Amino acid sequence: MRAFIALALPEEVREALGRLQQDLAASRADVKWVEPHHLHVTMKFLGEITEDQRHAVEAMLRRLAEREAPFLLGVQALGAFPSAAAPRVLWVGLAEGRERVQRMAEAIDREGAALSFVREDRPFAAHVTIGRVRSKSHRQQLARCLLETGWQPPAPWRAASLTLYQSVLGSGGPRYTVLADVPLARGVSGG
Repeated sequence: MRAFIALALPEEVREALGRLQQDLAASRADVKWVEPHHLHVTMKFLGEITEDQRHAVEAMLRRLAEREAPFLLGVQALGAFPSAAAPRVLWVGLAEGRERVQRMAEAIDREGAALSFVREDRPFAAHVTIGRVRSKSHRQQLARCLLETGWQPPAPWRAASLTLYQSVLGSGGPRYTVLADVPLARGVSGG
């Protein structure tokens, strides 16, 4: 099964990001938008894993979650990879809680290596991917929209768990299924 580890987003945040996608879609650029119900913060893409690896990843997440308390997380900056002038991947960056997410992603990457998952070769970029540009059609208008949008980010929310997802690719786009949702537990039950 194809899998990844992420922080899920609450419905009101996904709705706010969906409104941002609609604003940017007015550019008429050729963008494959991420379905709002699929928006998340990817902590680590695992690729194809076996059932045994799935159980090992769940155990790793439980160990990591025991050391972490729930925290406030927020989105803020709108951007694009490789740049706003030549966008290929559209994203919203994390604001409040970003350092915490980076630290957790590094721990996941480090502990994942002990389970034979490949270490990331570039620094972790804390963001939510909202769309992927498919062609150059109306790309200049999209770049202008990225700079001029008046989008207001939603209020920060409480990030309280790490989620292991299965991703099934299909003709209508990916379908995500939660394999495990592991609560951040430090300080929650007297620990």
